[in-house]
Amino acid sequence: MSKERNINTLPLDGGALCFHFINTVHSWRGINLHEYLDSYATLLQWCSKVNILSGKSRKALQQYAVKNSEAADKALQKMKRVRELLYHFFSAVAAQEPQQMQEELLHKFNTVLSAGLSHIRFTIKGTHIEQDWEEDATDLLLPLWVVMKSAYDILTLEDHQRIKECGQCGWIFLDHTKNNKRRWCSPVTCGSMEKSKKYYLKKKQGSEG
Repeated sequence: MSKERNINTLPLDGGALCFHFINTVHSWRGINLHEYLDSYATLLQWCSKVNILSGKSRKALQQYAVKNSEAADKALQKMKRVRELLYHFFSAVAAQEPQQMQEELLHKFNTVLSAGLSHIRFTIKGTHIEQDWEEDATDLLLPLWVVMKSAYDILTLEDHQRIKECGQCGWIFLDHTKNNKRRWCSPVTCGSMEKSKKYYLKKKQGSEG
């Protein structure tokens, strides 16, 4: 019996927030069997799962979304479009051929990134100055801005050769292994599927020989 697919069972195999966001579809390759972000309320559940935004902010956004359902739906659709944009962008990065990236893709990425970073603020907390976000309970795109900051951090702080795309499902992940040889988002799921396919083909070729 297959495991029920929902936010609670969604694996966090990306190794970074922006990759967790990209990986909220069952697969980017072949048939996508499940959309994990099926409503704005579910998006906020995902925010809780990956521990972004305060509980107070999530509650305020949820209350505003309930009262403005049409706006919430539009915000969710925009985030899904950006999710696809992020997938194609980081897929190109993972291919390690940045010169092949389309100018239009890079332009769209830079536009959303600029919008996201414009919402960053610094506040004084005790004796420290800390990064924070604009306090706006009506900004339904706030989760997206946090995701874009993560994308910025990945591109500026991480080795781009460690950004990988799963050869089975297309999920994007950061390879933390020492030898940087990880090929799948998860050796338990996609890794096992790939090995099973190879075994089947090898056995089939042997029987036909």
